[in-house]
Amino acid sequence: MTRSAVAGVLVAALVLASGCTGVLSGPVTFAASEATVGDAALQETGYEHNSTEKMEVSRTFSAAGQSKEVEVTNWISEYHQRVGLPGVGDQKVAVFATFASPKVEVLGKSFNPLGKYDNRQLAEQFTSQLKSVEDVRKVSTQNRTMLGKTTEVTKFEATVTTATGIQFDAAVHVTKVEHEGDYVIALAVYPQKLPGQEEKVYRLLRGVEHGE
Repeated sequence: MTRSAVAGVLVAALVLASGCTGVLSGPVTFAASEATVGDAALQETGYEHNSTEKMEVSRTFSAAGQSKEVEVTNWISEYHQRVGLPGVGDQKVAVFATFASPKVEVLGKSFNPLGKYDNRQLAEQFTSQLKSVEDVRKVSTQNRTMLGKTTEVTKFEATVTTATGIQFDAAVHVTKVEHEGDYVIALAVYPQKLPGQEEKVYRLLRGVEHGE
């Protein structure tokens, strides 16, 4: 499932959940705040901002004789570090990404499926943009800090093939926190043989900024 598909599931779950259609009237909007990495962390790690994109999903659903239009806005930011690969040259194969998605709460209940995903599920969902990710295996778990909160960061190893056909043994780090009404997910993918990357990832996590 791609990130856009996850957003679509979020909208469907919200509208079709028991009891919701009766309390929502007219267009309903839920929007996350951007989650980005501060300049200091980027300078210290050598990562560069690649893109920040708004992901808007709008759906109209009919249930119980009513039509409901629901709009959900997510944000994804990607940061890359160029790495020299033998016979290939410099490639953006070290990636750090943040994804912010609204909790979507109605009557005190959250209908965002990301809230129930564990780190392995998040890793599988958010590496789906790569051509293939195989032999995913958990390596370790550490408690680290992101957005001022202690969060469990899981490290996986996998064999990754990029869209350009480059294959390498990769390390994958993923974590999630709830912050100011959003789920903020951070994911890092880089070649295992690349030295010093794990500490860079933890520095980038500390540098994540979100909300006001």
